[in-house]
Amino acid sequence: MTFTIIGIDKKRKELGIACYSKAFAAGAIVPAIDLNSGVVATQAWPNVSYKEDGLKLMKKFSPENAIQIITNKDKKREFRQVILMNKSGAGFAFTGKKNTSWAGSLKGKDCICAGNTLVGERVISAMVDAFEGAKGSLAEKLVFALKAGEKLGGDKRNKKFNSSGLIVEKKKAGIFGIGNRFIDLRIDNSLDSISELSNLLKEHLRLEKLYSKR
Repeated sequence: MTFTIIGIDKKRKELGIACYSKAFAAGAIVPAIDLNSGVVATQAWPNVSYKEDGLKLMKKFSPENAIQIITNKDKKREFRQVILMNKSGAGFAFTGKKNTSWAGSLKGKDCICAGNTLVGERVISAMVDAFEGAKGSLAEKLVFALKAGEKLGGDKRNKKFNSSGLIVEKKKAGIFGIGNRFIDLRIDNSLDSISELSNLLKEHLRLEKLYSKR
């Protein structure tokens, strides 16, 4: 019921994640991010403990090894889908055998994408292509990728209600220069959450540019 993309902008030193789901408030469930560790997405039948555990483990282990550790102790791992990217941009994903098809993942340049209950692999292929070909900030590229995935069919079920989320971290880019949380936007329940998320991002970037001139 979900597709997600994690990305890094090495030049701007930003990490980010964008997700879409038929589930209510996916932005509160799927993502976790720590600029000093990496990014985690837990979806399908999400196990929210993966988020804290994944961030901790990536400080010592590769994303692949971290995923092995957190899934090996989970008896319901075959129902899970999880994506990890560390602070250096190395990424890995796990898709359990009992995910609803189509389900899988794909790596791209500076990004990694995964989804389940999709119309086909073309959804995440389009997302990776869109991210790699897009111009602009990391946040804009992530949302552009969500749009591309939805355009290619996205979730194969009725899309009457859906939710989306976007988080980007950058050193000392939080409000008034405090903390690393640069962007944190969510649409928890909507007929078109990706479009609404895109509009929120445009407003955020407009205001950020305005305030930076003061």
